[in-house]
Order: sequence, then structure tokens, then C-alpha cells
Amino acid sequence: MATNNPSIVQANGLSLCMQRFTPETKTHAVPLILIRGLGTQMIQWPAAFIDYFTQAGLEVIIFDNRDVGESQKLDAAGIPDIMGLLEDQKSGATFPVPYGIGDMAEDVIGLMDALAIDKAHVFGMSLGGMVAQHLAFAHGERMEKVICVMSTSGDPDLPMPAVSDLAPPDDVEDEAALVDYLTQSLAEHASPDFPTPEPERRALAEKIIARCYHPAGVVRQMAAAIIDGSRVARLKTIERPFLVIHGLADTLIDPICGESIAAHVPGAIWRPVAGMGHDIGPQLEQEIGPDILAFLGVEPRRNA
Repeated sequence: MATNNPSIVQANGLSLCMQRFTPETKTHAVPLILIRGLGTQMIQWPAAFIDYFTQAGLEVIIFDNRDVGESQKLDAAGIPDIMGLLEDQKSGATFPVPYGIGDMAEDVIGLMDALAIDKAHVFGMSLGGMVAQHLAFAHGERMEKVICVMSTSGDPDLPMPAVSDLAPPDDVEDEAALVDYLTQSLAEHASPDFPTPEPERRALAEKIIARCYHPAGVVRQMAAAIIDGSRVARLKTIERPFLVIHGLADTLIDPICGESIAAHVPGAIWRPVAGMGHDIGPQLEQEIGPDILAFLGVEPRRNA
């Protein structure tokens, strides 16, 4: 596998950090773009997960969403009042936010344009799954196949995402406390059957914080998800092949939320996964990878 160093590209008027992983033998012309969830960085994709797909002949592209990692921050837009937004949403009122999920989908299209990619497969997890939904119904002509993982349709009758029991440290300059907090956070909704050992979680937490700790961006992304509301009507217009994956042990976004997506996208495939929580844990590629490759029409690697 040939790995290009991370680079900054201009996409949709923003600077996005991205990285390409090219297989030694490229057997599939359409690349796979991986889209991260709320506030998470592209370095959080496990190397084994990426390697599973490059060994099958797929080019894999990862990137930092706007407002996280080394992509452009939108601090000038301010920090939304999440509680106020939620209250206004209940009353049916509108609430201005810095950007929406649709804007984040446009970032992916801009990334594709910058890389001269006509069509792509996309794999979006959690908030990234919401972005993937937008790509499917708003930019179907640029999508080959869409994989939506541990996400929700936004139907107001569905359970809301769980509220975290963890509170970040008051002193954001206390790096040791931040590492402890993030190490615990990475385990809070993890996969019981695909656990990441504590030393590996701590090492990842240190890398995340050293690279970019930017909670304001997380709030803006959260506001984008809230304001997007229900996507049910829009999901019904999707015409692209669509795979929905959701862990049955997901304690952050209830599996019924993934079922809702599959129920409303015409012809969608529903793949529940026992023992999978709200993360991409070690060895999970061995569980869901074969189904993803079959969906994409790609032969698995020989030693899988």
C-alpha cells in the first residue's frame, strides 16, 4: 500500500486536511471515502480498518471534517447555544447556526472535485452517516454506493442520543486531565466484543489532544446535526445502493435509529452487528468488512 502524507486541499471554500491510501494493486476504479463522526479526527480510523480495504484493491481517502483536526476552523461564527437550539426546535422555531449537515456534504463534494474524483463510495459513521445520507439524496449522481453506520434518520419519534456521564476538565490547559477524560470518553460507548485496550486508548487520546483539541468545533457540528431535523422524507428519494450498519450494543445511538434509516431508503440493506457499540474497534473489519466488500462488488483479500 502506498500512503501519501496528509495534505491540505481547498474544498467548498475551506481548507480540509486529507490523506490517500492507494493499494499496491488497484483493482477497483471507484475510491472509498471515509467520513468521521462528531468532533473526531481522521487519525482515529484504525490502520487495520483502512488496510482491510486497500488490500482488497480499493483506494481509501480519509479527511478531517470542517472544524476538527487540521481542517479549517469556523471560530468566527461563534459558539451556538445548544440548549436554546433544542428548546426552539421543540417549539418549531428556527434557530440560526453557523452551518448545516448539507454544508458538510458539500465539503465532501468539494474534496472529490479537488482530487478529480467523479464518483465515490462513501462510508459515514455517526454524524458522518448523516453527511452520507445528504450525499445520497442531494448528490446521488456523484455517489456510487453509500454505507451509513451507527447513525439516525433524525425522526423525532426515535430515541435521542444518550447524554454522556463524563464531564471535561474545567482547566483545558491541564493536558493530563484532558488525556484522562478522553481516554474514558473513548471507552464510554465502545464495542464490548471489539474492545480497545486501555493503553491504546490512552495513546490515541494523547495523539488527538496533541494534534487538535477544539471543543468549540464540536458544538458547531452538534448544532448542525440538531438543526437538520428529520431526514425521513428525503431518505425516501434516494436512488443509490445503500447499506445500513448498526451495532446492537450501541449505547449512544439506539439501533432502532439505524433501522429507521434502512426502513425509509428504498432497497436499503440492513446489517445489525452483535457486540458492536459506537466505535470502530479492533478486529471489527473482520466482522463487517466482508459484507461491505460484497456490497461494493469487490473481491475480498486472499488472506481474509
